[in-house]
Amino acid sequence: MNNKANYFGSFLSWIMDSYDLGAVVITASIIEKLFYPSLGLLGAVLPIVFTVVSRPLGGFLFGLISDLRGRKSTLILTVLGYSGTIGLTGLLPTFYQVGILAPISLSLLRIAQGIFIGGDVSSSFTLAMESSPRRRGALSGLMQSGTLVGFVIVDFIFTELAPQPFFVNYGWRIIFLIGVIPAILAVIIRSNLTESKLYQEVDKRSRTAVIQGLRPIIQTIGVMIGFWIMIYAGPQFVPVLLGTVMKLPPTVYGPLALFMNLVGIPSMVISGALSDKIGRRSVGIIGAMSSIIVSAILYLGVQAGFPLLYAILIFGFGINLPSAISPAYLSERFTTISRATGVGFSYNGAFIVAGFSSIYISLLSRVASPYVSAFIIVTAGAIISITSLLAGPETLKNSQLKIEQS
Repeated sequence: MNNKANYFGSFLSWIMDSYDLGAVVITASIIEKLFYPSLGLLGAVLPIVFTVVSRPLGGFLFGLISDLRGRKSTLILTVLGYSGTIGLTGLLPTFYQVGILAPISLSLLRIAQGIFIGGDVSSSFTLAMESSPRRRGALSGLMQSGTLVGFVIVDFIFTELAPQPFFVNYGWRIIFLIGVIPAILAVIIRSNLTESKLYQEVDKRSRTAVIQGLRPIIQTIGVMIGFWIMIYAGPQFVPVLLGTVMKLPPTVYGPLALFMNLVGIPSMVISGALSDKIGRRSVGIIGAMSSIIVSAILYLGVQAGFPLLYAILIFGFGINLPSAISPAYLSERFTTISRATGVGFSYNGAFIVAGFSSIYISLLSRVASPYVSAFIIVTAGAIISITSLLAGPETLKNSQLKIEQS
């Protein structure tokens, strides 16, 4: 029962985590006009960039605390932190009200948000996988799909609010204020979690022991850099493409983003379950290759006349296949004494490079169209992930995460 509670609590926390990032992504075109009015496409992606590039610090800091002091207490601290910052985002005055203080305040809040979310990943993923002795791949896919569940909730709220006449003025704030709800739920959900048996049995916890267990970190960061370049040049960039580049109104691009994320949920579950059969590395490689194909259909095909709705659905399914293995793969690469730090910094450290994907697209768009630029960046991410996966072992057969079956 404890294992199920740990997994369920971690899954819910990941939905909450992704809700915040989804709020920034889906409102990017509106935030750009209210907080960064002179920056255009760059202003639309800056809040996203600030959120993700600060995640490595949170992943390492809170991962280390989690390995030294425990997963449960770290999870309560991080959820309170990111719930508070998302609520404050919904209360900020705009550029037209306080001038330059508006973008500065928003940028600082997004940095703080990234630190807390990065820290949450290190403990939630680790606790869930350490509590999953069987079908870890399937549970990994389900866990990772929580990111899309959070996005779907945000997209649904956005779609409902967008037609309202007050939406651009203040209705968008409702999306962020709803994000405070995790603070209310945090104590209830996470007070029922227990430390995994695997973690409790580890002796002599020290900073030195944790650091010594991080030997796979370069290879795992490489895998995640590739995965997140594909995601941030893919589904995280699509709302910006639809709203800022294609000039579609919120009432149109909101539902499209909703459909894109919705079809990604079964994609991740299927991918994770398949990794229990043929291996994490194999599924990651196949998924990366599929991402190149579906990106070509969306970014290049739509310009050639391919129906946008069909392209969005195909893209949403294919682009989410590789990253479904992330919780299981990363957890299986590190020993217990270093697992939260390794998972947290690998998952979030990748954003040091991948977090600027929207910026790469923006810069590349000076010499090519945004469509071609996005396709190039996704392809680069796929190549990086495939190369890095080939440089490491198949963790289904060679895992550092061994749980006694009971």
